[in-house]
Amino acid sequence: MKILLRTLSIGLLLVIGALAFIYFSPGYSLSFVRSESMKPNINMGDVVITGPIGGPFSSELKPGTIITYKMNKGLVTHRIIARNDFWTVLTQGDNAEDPDPRPVAITDIAGIYILKIPYIGYLTSFVRTRVGWWLAIIVPTMMLLSFIIIDIIKEALKEA
Repeated sequence: MKILLRTLSIGLLLVIGALAFIYFSPGYSLSFVRSESMKPNINMGDVVITGPIGGPFSSELKPGTIITYKMNKGLVTHRIIARNDFWTVLTQGDNAEDPDPRPVAITDIAGIYILKIPYIGYLTSFVRTRVGWWLAIIVPTMMLLSFIIIDIIKEALKEA
């Protein structure tokens, strides 16, 4: 049981470390998908990891490439369907019938799609609620503290 618990803990720490590395690395980012415009390839609730244009894990800007770009004050993840000129591309969601109404400037592209992590967005949305905060942060912290206190009491009773 201890080996399984340690293995799971190490795996969880590696995943959290990798996500933190991606989040804080320049040019790489994590985005939560809030719509079904890219369904079935990318679903609502998924987390999309993007990299810089021309980066080691990302491809060039050509038709078929999935990009995340800035639109108003949010981010949109859609597929490039055509390259207008050197400065703009046309995009469309996989689940949309029509292309996006405006071309996307290359300077507005936040990153090129590398991979997705399914359903993590739902977990982060849940943790932002009051109940989610209690279940994800406070309850595990209280359990950890109670285990530590129990170990301290056991050690104190052994010495007595």
